[in-house]
Amino acid sequence: MPDLEELWYDLNRQSVHAFADWPNREIPKGKPGVYLIYQGVRLIYVGMAKKNLLGRLTQHARGHRSGDQFCVYLGDRLVMPKLGIDQMKDLFSGELSLDHEIKKFVRSQLYYRYLIVKDDPTARTLEAHGLQVAKGQGAELLNAN
Repeated sequence: MPDLEELWYDLNRQSVHAFADWPNREIPKGKPGVYLIYQGVRLIYVGMAKKNLLGRLTQHARGHRSGDQFCVYLGDRLVMPKLGIDQMKDLFSGELSLDHEIKKFVRSQLYYRYLIVKDDPTARTLEAHGLQVAKGQGAELLNAN
C-alpha cells in the first residue's frame, strides 16, 4: 500500500477544475480515484470511485439525487435551504425540479480536484484517510458521518 500521507499530499496538489467546465476529457475512463469537492475554496466533500472516477464525477455533475448520495446531501443541506417560498411552492407542485436546481448549483458553485490511484483498496483507504484528516482540520464535510 502506498504511503497515505504522500498520496493525500499529491491529491491536494492537483489542479482545481470547475464543474462549470464539465465534462473533463483529461480524466481517464474506467480508473479508480479519489477526489475533493469545494464550494469556492471550502472543502465540502471527500469521495472515491473504486472503478470509474469519470463515471462517479459525471453522476455528481448531472445533479440527480437517485443513486448519488452526494447530490442528496447537496439538495438537503445546500440547495433547499436557499430556495425561496415561491420556489418551494413550485417544487411541491412539480413545476420545479430539485435535481435541476442541484445541477445548477454544482455547475455554478462547485470545484474539484482528483487523483487516479492504482486500485480499489487504495481508493478506499485514501478516502478514509482524507475524511479523517479533513475532519481533524475542522472541515465541515457533507459526508462527515
